[in-house]
Amino acid sequence: MGTVAAAALAAGGLLAAQGFGDGDSPRAKPVPDRSDSASPAPAAGKYTKYTPATAPPVRLVKPESAKNGIGTGFPHTAKGATSAAVSYWQDLSLIDDQAAERQLRTIAASPSDPAVRNGVSRVRKLREGVGLPPSGGPPNETTFTTAVKAALIRSLDAKGEVIEVWMVFDRYATTPGEGASGDPFEDQVDNLILTWKQGDWKVTEKKEWVKKSTSPRSYDPHGTYAFQDGWREVTDG
Repeated sequence: MGTVAAAALAAGGLLAAQGFGDGDSPRAKPVPDRSDSASPAPAAGKYTKYTPATAPPVRLVKPESAKNGIGTGFPHTAKGATSAAVSYWQDLSLIDDQAAERQLRTIAASPSDPAVRNGVSRVRKLREGVGLPPSGGPPNETTFTTAVKAALIRSLDAKGEVIEVWMVFDRYATTPGEGASGDPFEDQVDNLILTWKQGDWKVTEKKEWVKKSTSPRSYDPHGTYAFQDGWREVTDG
C-alpha cells in the first residue's frame, strides 16, 4: 500500500521516527509515480473539472469514546471508515512500543491479528535503528504530530465491510524547549485496512485482505485525475 518515512530527529531531542509503513509492512506497496500528463484524456462532464482542492472536503466525525490513548466508536459508513483511519493514524504512538501495543490491541480486529505484532515490531525496529533500547518511551519527552490532509477509500469486499483507506499526511516532532522540527516530512502516503467488527472499524493486516490492496494514482491537490481516482481532502467535522 504505500511506504512512508516519518520524521527526522536530530541530537538533543530529535531522533528519527518512522511511521507504521516502513516498507517491511506486509500491507505496504509503493505508490506509483504517475502524473496527470501520462493519463488518458478524461470523459467530458462537469465532474471531471473538480480537483481535491476545489471539491468540498470530507468532514470527519469524531470518535464516540477513547481507550488506551486512541479514539473508538465510529459509524458503520464510508465516512465512518475514513474518520476511523485518520483518527488512528494521527494518534498511534510512533516510538513508544508499549503504548503502541496497547493502542493496536484496542483497534485491531483481534488480539491475534498480524496488525498488532507487525505494528509493535516496526516501532521496536525503529528504536533500535536510532540507537535506543528496543522497548521504552519517547526520548527527551519528544512528541510527534501527524496531520492527515487527504484520504481515498476503496472496498476490498462486495459488501463494503472491509475498506482500505489511503492517506496523505505531514509529520513533525516537537521537543520541550526546542519547539517543532524545522524540517517536517510532508506529503507522505500510507494506508490502513479496516474491517467492520464488534460494532466498530478495526485495523487488520490479514493476508487475504492485504493481497487485494491496490495502489491509487499519486496524490495531487490540483489534479483532476486525483479527484477522479477518489482522493478527497479531509477536515474535522
